[in-house]
Order: sequence, then C-alpha cells, then structure tokens
Amino acid sequence: MTTGSLRLSFTLALSVSLGSLAGAGLIFVVASTAAPRSALAKEAGPPKPWKEMTYQEKRSYMKTAVMPALRPVFKTFDAKKFKTFQCETCHGKDGADRKYKMPSNDIHPLPNTPEAFQAKMAKEPEWARWTDFMVKSVEPAMGKVLGVAIFNPEKPDENAFACKNCHKLEATKP
Repeated sequence: MTTGSLRLSFTLALSVSLGSLAGAGLIFVVASTAAPRSALAKEAGPPKPWKEMTYQEKRSYMKTAVMPALRPVFKTFDAKKFKTFQCETCHGKDGADRKYKMPSNDIHPLPNTPEAFQAKMAKEPEWARWTDFMVKSVEPAMGKVLGVAIFNPEKPDENAFACKNCHKLEATKP
C-alpha cells in the first residue's frame, strides 16, 4: 500500500496539547485508506459518563466491558503480537502507577504534524496497516464501549474518541 493509494474520503484526527501549545487544541487531519466514518451516537457505554466515575468504577468497567470487547479486536488483527492482551497492552508498564491514565507512555507516539504523519506512512509500510486497524477497528470499538462518539473531522468534537486518547505525539523539534 502506498500513500498514493490513500483515499481522502476518510480522515484521522489528532488533537494535541504540547509544551507551548498547552490548552491550544491543535487539530490536524491525515488521510487513511479506511472507509468514511461518522460520529456514533451513544449506543452503549458505562452507566454514567467516564469523567463522573470513580477510579474503582472505571477499573471494574475496563475489566468487565472494555477488555472483553477489545481483546478479540486486537487478536484478530495480530494473534501473535497480542497473544497476551492485558491492561499493560494499552496502558503501558507503568499503567498501575499512573492509575491507568491515558495517553500511555508506552504506546508508540505519533508524528505531530500531518506532513510528518504522511512521511511516516510513505516511509514505513506498517504505518498504513496500523492506521487502518486503528481507525476501522479500535476507535469504533472504543467509542461504542465507552459510549462516546468517535472523531469526525467534518464535525470536530474535542470530547470524541480519537488518536489523542491513547497516543502521545512526538516532541516538536526546535
């Protein structure tokens, strides 16, 4: 798959707060090969909004709803890599110490500009495969299980589930 084959009908958004941009919500769009998606209405999710849940309620919901929903998604994508799918898979080795707050320190950081993301897509063939997996499978599954919309670049919503929820961005070079 090459960047030339990317369809612009689908976009992947990253919302960023870095260093001097703290609080400035920088959003950019990157083309992907995935089919178009729209914001999902609340079809499922926890019994109350995530922000209102206690640490114990969140932890319980992750074990009883999120893990069972996402484990097969990851295992279907790569059964060998995700043979062991546990909290640390997404939250990182230090997840427990950080009370499982996201984004993770261990998930691969993403490029912080659309140009840098496209350069990675062109340079590293696996990026296109992983991007498709994330936008076609992981984001919709997480949006559904958390009961939140997934990011729709046509109607941006800071509260929608997107790349930024799990991934940090690479630091800006001076």
